[in-house]
Amino acid sequence: MKTSIQWLKNYIDIPWEPRELAERLTLAGLEVEGIEEVGGVAKGVVVGEILTRESHPNADKLSVCTVDIGEEGPLQIVCGAPNCDPGVKAPVATIGTVLDEDFKIKKGKLRGVVSEGMLCAVDELGLGDAHEGILELSADAVPGTPLRALYEADVVIDWEVTPNRPDWLSHIGIAREIAAVTGTLANLRLPEIPLAESAETAVETLTSVDVQAPDLCPRYTARVIRNVKIGPSPEWMQTALRAVGLRPINNVVDITNYVMLECGQPLHAFDYDFLAGHRIVVRRAADGEKITTLDDTVIKLTADNLLICDAERGVALAGVMGGANSEIGENTTTVLLESAVFDPSNIRATSHKLGISTDSSHRFERGVDIEMCEFASRRAADLIRELAGGELAKGVIDAYATPFAPREVTARFARINSLIGVDIPTATVQTFFEQLGLEIASATDETITVVPPPFRGDLEREVDLIEEVARLYGLDNIEGSAATARLGGMRDDDTYYPIEEARAQLRALGLDETMTYSFINPEAAVNCTGFTDEQLIRPSNPLSSELGTMRPTLIPGILQSVAHNIAHNNDELAFFELGRVLANAPGFPEERDEVAIVMTGRAHPERFGSERESEIDFYDIKGMLECWLEARRVTAECATAEHPAFHKGACAALTVGGVQVAVFGEVCAELTTGLRLKHPLFLAVAQLDALRACETAPMTYQALPPFPAVVRDIALLASASLPCQAVIDTVADMKLPLIERVDLFDIYEDEKTLGAGRKSMAYSITYRDPRQTMTDKKVNKLHERVRSTIQSKLGVELR
Repeated sequence: MKTSIQWLKNYIDIPWEPRELAERLTLAGLEVEGIEEVGGVAKGVVVGEILTRESHPNADKLSVCTVDIGEEGPLQIVCGAPNCDPGVKAPVATIGTVLDEDFKIKKGKLRGVVSEGMLCAVDELGLGDAHEGILELSADAVPGTPLRALYEADVVIDWEVTPNRPDWLSHIGIAREIAAVTGTLANLRLPEIPLAESAETAVETLTSVDVQAPDLCPRYTARVIRNVKIGPSPEWMQTALRAVGLRPINNVVDITNYVMLECGQPLHAFDYDFLAGHRIVVRRAADGEKITTLDDTVIKLTADNLLICDAERGVALAGVMGGANSEIGENTTTVLLESAVFDPSNIRATSHKLGISTDSSHRFERGVDIEMCEFASRRAADLIRELAGGELAKGVIDAYATPFAPREVTARFARINSLIGVDIPTATVQTFFEQLGLEIASATDETITVVPPPFRGDLEREVDLIEEVARLYGLDNIEGSAATARLGGMRDDDTYYPIEEARAQLRALGLDETMTYSFINPEAAVNCTGFTDEQLIRPSNPLSSELGTMRPTLIPGILQSVAHNIAHNNDELAFFELGRVLANAPGFPEERDEVAIVMTGRAHPERFGSERESEIDFYDIKGMLECWLEARRVTAECATAEHPAFHKGACAALTVGGVQVAVFGEVCAELTTGLRLKHPLFLAVAQLDALRACETAPMTYQALPPFPAVVRDIALLASASLPCQAVIDTVADMKLPLIERVDLFDIYEDEKTLGAGRKSMAYSITYRDPRQTMTDKKVNKLHERVRSTIQSKLGVELR
């Protein structure tokens, strides 16, 4: 919400400079997004009156004007604007004026004719974007007057308004907040409305309002103004609108925008002559009904949308945007002025579904002051009568089904002091409430009861009142205190630690983590789990049909992450997701923690030759699961299984003590259609709750070795049928205490160099003595013993 400081001064005296104002209101809970200076006119720009206009002798589109700028005498200025006619008063940039960093006015010749200045358009002065012609000033402007005197520089503050405070979406709302902080609510100046109505014609004789959906439109007011003259709005209004980022259109439309920004109440003006039957009907749209909005967009509606209609068709999408078939144009002479209140939830749903967001919908979907509705109507009607020369019909049609009923909210003084942590006198609390415009219904030594005004719909409970006291007392005035330390329970009883422990274990295995929505497509949920539709848990108000159920498994979400990565040319993936899933399926808890792991791509992209092209396979995902279970000190049994998410024959399950804790395999073709996979996709799904319940092996610790290790390599030629593990088992059977580990690091097969049915294997053996540094002599002796044992027992050829 952008507010102009000059505009705010119409309602309240501001005792601080703009930046201090922003800081003080920020401390009161109204945060600032930005501050900028607007409307400043360069020094050297003065009011000029065009005396004569002649055609340029050498250019068809240029004119030579004589311009009076006061005591400095008339100037000859060459101008290309179409409206530089005699009698027009316009801004003149005199010689030496700097309009921009790179634009300085100099005396020169344009097509051979001397020009001693420049007649300026709106955008050249930095007052807006218009460039259709020179800016025409009011007829009473005095030539020679510095334009700065007419266009005072303004400061605009952009406030970040929270959804619970729609009253801040207006200049009057911000002025109320300033009055509350300064304690000057009595000095708040609301606009005076000397409503001059026609005594001859009553509004009921000109129009009628039929609200057929009072649940979606609790209040609708209509006024009629005849004999209006459409034209530009006065300069002061255009300046105010430009300052806050709105483009002036014409006097009637500008007035509706001005009053909306002033009062927070959106308005809409209809061309009365375009309304069939000269009446208004507020109803739900029919399914498939269409309307063309002001931006010439054709929208197809449903019965969930609220429509403003005349006797025959829709003329506005309620609370969002007007229709093109009744907009105000240059030939409009009679205006029907709408000021209404619409259901916030309905406007929010309509705006979200249709993808249309406007200043009006932004306010309606947060909730507007129902009592401000008629005030804003009177304000706008009076301005139209004044600025567009209209004749206001007597009275107002006010369809107000259920008038506003004030409510009372009670707060305890002891509770106020307890929550804030400061002893605030009861008289001070009462003063704060009065500064906020709350009516004091009753007060005792223990409690105070207030009646919030209709624009404070957020004040519903005791804690809401306590928050207001804290804001006005000043959060920066509340001294901090040390937090109370409390002894926690056992770590085994903690629900957060096991989740983080699992995350850390999976990340340590080299997996990245992803996170997806808890709501998924019901069809995808059934396809991935085999659960029936009745076993899914559905929210009563889903965001959309595509997010119509709580996820019974992580599979659909993690497959979406795979699709997103592949769509961005990232096809070598290894990541996991850990999250809560819900379903009413037999054999599963209704709510449980699940882990999903996906792997696809090349197994060893860092290698060379054929090894570089080898793909991740079934045993890679199996190994990943086994490594994770090893880190958890859990021993599991593996057996073939079937699951709707996996290919038949390419699926297995891990069980611990007869309880299935994980299932894994290659994802079936039905779930990978459209993913554009370059490599097979493997997936594992583990039930974390079941894993946590498994019996684990005791954890043993040993001191870090103080002496260095020595590594020796051994290479051998063997039959292609010899398992790699056989060499490791042979070394292990020797039970040499100084051998710390044996690792296979290379396998090579080539018939030309090694012969058919033979392969080369290379291992690294790590030796370490925990009591002393090993010598080469000792290591060599042990290593030769290992080589001999492998050769004799396995019948291999040492290289």
